[in-house]
Amino acid sequence: MHHAYKKTYYPVYYLIPILLIFTVFYLSPALLGLLYSLTDASIKTSGIRFVGLENYRLLFSDGGAFFVSIWNQFKFAILDALGKTAIGLLLALLLNRKFRGNHFLRAMIYVPIMFGTIMIAIIFNYILSYDGFLNNLLSGIGLSALTRDWLGSFELAMYSVIAVDIWVGVGWSMLLILAALQSVQKELIECAEIDGATPLARFFHITLPSIAGTLNLSFLLSIISGLKAFDIIYAMTRGGPGHATEVMSTFLVKSMSAGSIGYPAAISVLQFIVITTAAMIISYFSNRRESAS
Repeated sequence: MHHAYKKTYYPVYYLIPILLIFTVFYLSPALLGLLYSLTDASIKTSGIRFVGLENYRLLFSDGGAFFVSIWNQFKFAILDALGKTAIGLLLALLLNRKFRGNHFLRAMIYVPIMFGTIMIAIIFNYILSYDGFLNNLLSGIGLSALTRDWLGSFELAMYSVIAVDIWVGVGWSMLLILAALQSVQKELIECAEIDGATPLARFFHITLPSIAGTLNLSFLLSIISGLKAFDIIYAMTRGGPGHATEVMSTFLVKSMSAGSIGYPAAISVLQFIVITTAAMIISYFSNRRESAS
């Protein structure tokens, strides 16, 4: 009887440390943030008063600034995910071939993700500033008409930051897709080649369907990462110029400068809802597409 009890319930013991960690470091702070969002808590006062949904009302009546940050967050996430997945696929297709220097190129493409965000921001602030390396290079080769204030322009700042983030993270997408490419059955490709299928036909009819799940995974994870993006944006532009690169996280940080706790907590709760909802919708359609195929 003792052995039967041990066989039935022993695996549950392993869940206890995980549940404790999840409760202490994830669930408790989330619930505390939700409670704070319903109060007027502030670092300037010791008393806390329940205000209900007042912080949320203030947030939605704040001249639309929060809605701008939501739009920018989705714009950043979608373009960033498309760039990482598409460029990662092209690089994976290139590096899936055997040639001298293959492994070196893989390492070099992956290296940027290992750098610190602050260091990357400093380097690219120098490169992309109006009198920086890129504009000096363009002027030096007779292309001064192409010089721009890459980080100071309302139209270009967001795309400049997205390009930098793609450069940083494309190596991860590349390795994920490369692993999927190497698991594609070579027999199918060889048979199609014998039957006279062109490289393009082999790619669209054999390779692409075989790695569709990995592409969906890469896109989904990049979207979720983009919806939480903060460090690279704040380090490079701090949400500027104006609200051009303002996302939910930078909006949250700026709202904390007044000393309030309840108002930033409301922003954090809404950010969690937006990210979770978007991730569930994308995951649903991705799984539905995989099931249909």
